[in-house]
Amino acid sequence: MAVVGDVHITHDQLNHQIALRQQSAKADKQKLPKVGTTDYRTQVIDPIVQRLVTEAVVENIAKQLNVTVSDSEVQTKLDAAVKQQFGGNNSKYQDFLKKYGISEDDIKEQVIRPSLLQTKITDKLKAQYPVTDKQIQDYYDKNKATFITPDSRKVHYVLAKSKADADAAHQQLSQGKSWAEVAKQYSLDYQPGQPADQVGALTAQKGQVETNFATAVFTDLKTGGLSSPVEVSKAYADQNLSGKCKPDCYFVIRADSDIAKGSSQTLDQVKAQISSTLQQTVQGPKISKRIQQLLDEQKKLTHYAPGFKPATPTNPSSTGSTSP
Repeated sequence: MAVVGDVHITHDQLNHQIALRQQSAKADKQKLPKVGTTDYRTQVIDPIVQRLVTEAVVENIAKQLNVTVSDSEVQTKLDAAVKQQFGGNNSKYQDFLKKYGISEDDIKEQVIRPSLLQTKITDKLKAQYPVTDKQIQDYYDKNKATFITPDSRKVHYVLAKSKADADAAHQQLSQGKSWAEVAKQYSLDYQPGQPADQVGALTAQKGQVETNFATAVFTDLKTGGLSSPVEVSKAYADQNLSGKCKPDCYFVIRADSDIAKGSSQTLDQVKAQISSTLQQTVQGPKISKRIQQLLDEQKKLTHYAPGFKPATPTNPSSTGSTSP
């Protein structure tokens, strides 16, 4: 039916898989297309053929990379699957096999073994393209700013649309009126329905808030103190408050806590994080490229008997095969 390198895929294998697909459909009360129709070809035969070819490709790549899977590894993986899906209840597992007309060997060869091989192939390639300590060090040196926690301070603020509103808000807050009430009346970013203790509350981080706001919070304000109206910078107003300032916006800020000093994370503290990032950005593309090369090599070694080459690529998972 097909040949992938030295692996021959036979009509008997295809017929066996078709029988399993038919039994699976019966068990799940699905109706398959009529035998001999185009739909039967594209929905039943082609996906099965392609899955068998894919399994042969995986076997060949594993052999090329000297990757092996032992019978004991397959059994251990199967036992874990049975425990997960059936709570370790062997009777339920046997009922499942009977319902779908599938043998334990079918599950081992169609599900467990290919899965283990693919995992081991990926692990083998990861070992060939490791993330080195030098790469980690270089990334840390180039991105040190990423690993710095800035100074921070808990505050409450009102963002008023004008100096007059800011003065009024400041006066009412000085007289003891609640922050939620004042913010509701004067703050441009007041959000209805927000809990009263959260209205205007912010943990300000140095370098990540508006410049004049930051100067007031991290330079001038004493803990518990209320700032005079702080004019919003023109750049911030133009970018974030277009048309809202009349003519200029102002902050009124209360410092709720002392300044919490920031710190820098050491390489040891972030090494695992950097390694994970490099696995995705450096190692991952290299592995993907190598896998594609291996697949392209296998594609050249794959030949179909007349009438069995799938018309279009088919997702092997659409075969309807069942696994625990």
